[in-house]
Amino acid sequence: MGSNRIIGAIRPVRDEDIPELCELLNEIIKMGGTTALETRFTVSGFIDHFFNQQIQISCTVAEGTEGEILGFQVLSFHEQLPDDWADIATFVSTSPRLSGVGTALFAETARLADKYEINTLNAAIRADNVGGIAYYEKMGFSMYKVEKDVPLKNGRLVDRIYMRYPVRHAETAGGN
Repeated sequence: MGSNRIIGAIRPVRDEDIPELCELLNEIIKMGGTTALETRFTVSGFIDHFFNQQIQISCTVAEGTEGEILGFQVLSFHEQLPDDWADIATFVSTSPRLSGVGTALFAETARLADKYEINTLNAAIRADNVGGIAYYEKMGFSMYKVEKDVPLKNGRLVDRIYMRYPVRHAETAGGN
């Protein structure tokens, strides 16, 4: 039964994970209300979005003890961010949601960000994603900007919250 799921490993993504990651993300999109992504992905579209259109730093997977994917976290450079910043996106299985997956993923992602000399992580979250905002606050992120009235596909306007996390200390990062 799914209620006995536990985290077996936090590891880099493998090619064979892609269909399961795509399925996990599509379930989140189908539920609605938590991701800015609104259109479900094909496997090739998923690869294009996460691996071809972004300059990816890492994609880390949380794997259960029976080999199932529990969640994943992507760290990538973004053209609208400073060169020493990276964008973070977190997706955790909802059926059932397992406590601690996001925290375990973030520990590895923060380690990788430091290794690659990223000074600051950026998270863009829909304002109506209360759980996502709470997660990033729990990880130590703080809000630094709000983009008002970002339209969804259905025309509904939702604010977008931008949160940041200082990976490296100011004395090693040049004071940002």
